[in-house]
Amino acid sequence: MEKKIYLYLCGGLGNQLFQYAAAKNIALKNNAKLILDTSTGFISDFRDFWNFSLNKNKLKNVKYKKIIFIFVLFKLFRKIFSKKKIFFQFFSNNLIDEMYLSNFSKKINNFNIKKNLYLFGYFQSEKYFNENRNRIIAELLPSNVNNSVFLNIKNKIVKTNSVSIGVRLFETVPRIINYKMGGITSLNFYEKAIRKIIKHVKKPQFFIFSTKTEYIEKLFCRVKELKKYPSYIITKEEGYDGTAYDNLWLMSFCKNHIISNSTFYWWGAYFSKFRYKKQKIICSENFPNKDTCLNEWKLE
Repeated sequence: MEKKIYLYLCGGLGNQLFQYAAAKNIALKNNAKLILDTSTGFISDFRDFWNFSLNKNKLKNVKYKKIIFIFVLFKLFRKIFSKKKIFFQFFSNNLIDEMYLSNFSKKINNFNIKKNLYLFGYFQSEKYFNENRNRIIAELLPSNVNNSVFLNIKNKIVKTNSVSIGVRLFETVPRIINYKMGGITSLNFYEKAIRKIIKHVKKPQFFIFSTKTEYIEKLFCRVKELKKYPSYIITKEEGYDGTAYDNLWLMSFCKNHIISNSTFYWWGAYFSKFRYKKQKIICSENFPNKDTCLNEWKLE
């Protein structure tokens, strides 16, 4: 009997990349078919209005379903009972709920599939896909873009000692629940990280990514050193009106990175590791999962 893994997708592109990478790794280890639920995790998202964002053209040996009924039932089950368990037997199928975990779980990663497995969670750690990392990254690396605005700034990025700064203050998330994202990365973190980059990177040029220009302006007011170096603001307001993948593609060409606790910026920095041998990456440790930020990325 063919083994099958069903994956519940939710959140923005950064979250979906982690979810897919973890599920694909388990599928490869178990020689199982991977099936993505492209709707259930998004139809009730009335706050952020995320939708399925992965690039279908690059994903291999994957099937898609719009709604998987077991995930609908399990979401209702969690709301009613709120049981903080990891492993469930649900209608004679195995279901893994990783949502509540704050660390990487070896038990999840090494789960032996006998029939069907349903995956529900964020899986925000490289450890969930490290065994088949290169194969998985080949599917997830952003494709080249044709946007002339992005191509022009990309040429500047690759010719300089570029430093990407990913600024996110979780402006779309109500303050009462932003703790679920690990809390807001303070401007103090950016200040320390920028000063460290300046010490280690010769003649840096800063490429600052954010959803709004006003957040970058706050950074300039706080960190006076930024004004001494060439800096470029990458926001829709500044004319960079591309897709999430366009921004991720552009960020991946930066040689060095300073990132907040955003999975989107995490992937921009992570993809750049496959382009450059020598680089400096500094990452906020405010992620809900304590294994998200790589050890060598931590600000010391």
